[in-house]
Amino acid sequence: MLRQRILAAVIVRSGRAVQSFGYQRWLPLGDVACVVRNLDQWCADGIVVLCTDREDNGPDLKLLNELSALDLSTPISYGGGIRDANDALNAVHAGAERLILDQILSDDSAELANIAGTVGKQALIASVPMLKDNTETAHHWKHWCQKKEPLNQWINTTTWSQHVSEILAIDVKAEGHQKGMDISLLSALTDLGLPMLAFGGLSNSNHVRQALEQDGVAAAVIGNSLNYQEQSIQTLKLQLTDRPLRPHPSHDSIPFN
Repeated sequence: MLRQRILAAVIVRSGRAVQSFGYQRWLPLGDVACVVRNLDQWCADGIVVLCTDREDNGPDLKLLNELSALDLSTPISYGGGIRDANDALNAVHAGAERLILDQILSDDSAELANIAGTVGKQALIASVPMLKDNTETAHHWKHWCQKKEPLNQWINTTTWSQHVSEILAIDVKAEGHQKGMDISLLSALTDLGLPMLAFGGLSNSNHVRQALEQDGVAAAVIGNSLNYQEQSIQTLKLQLTDRPLRPHPSHDSIPFN
């Protein structure tokens, strides 16, 4: 049986970790390395680092090198500013195990294919921010230009799903608010046949369980709520013993600094 994962998300702006609320409002958390080190010690199955203000500046290689120097046991998936194959290679060489792509999914299918050919599609994750309008129609939210497009239309007119191995499925309205995810958004992506990483609003075991029960969901991604309690990931896993999660070490094996 395929083991599902609990991933931790760290949102970064101007080189600092922040709490994000729907990609519209931000509250400072502090040093990225400190936040990531804690999540590594708390047994996350992976850490998603999303730099949300790098569209025109390329990947934050300084940050990736700093994280690489921490000698983490948890793999880092990095998103932010990856515009071409050279950016992708630089990010991998700086320590990112996997790359999360966003704007390029819509803007440059040829370069996306080039990136996949350079680092391998197994290293690529598509970031798909979604929201519903007043008619309950799901839209793809292009945060870099503050525009939206009907999700089905966007999927049917792009080829990005051929070049990635997983989808980071983001409920934009729920992100940061700890009230659960609109699970119905995931159904629009199911037919693509790619594993999904559900992100947005997941803050307790009931939210996470609901997400993990959906077809095609390989992982739950949790952001803001993990910063309020030490060992929060282990505690969550102990509350989800009914799910086929990756096993976690005992509390005794965790180093405390």
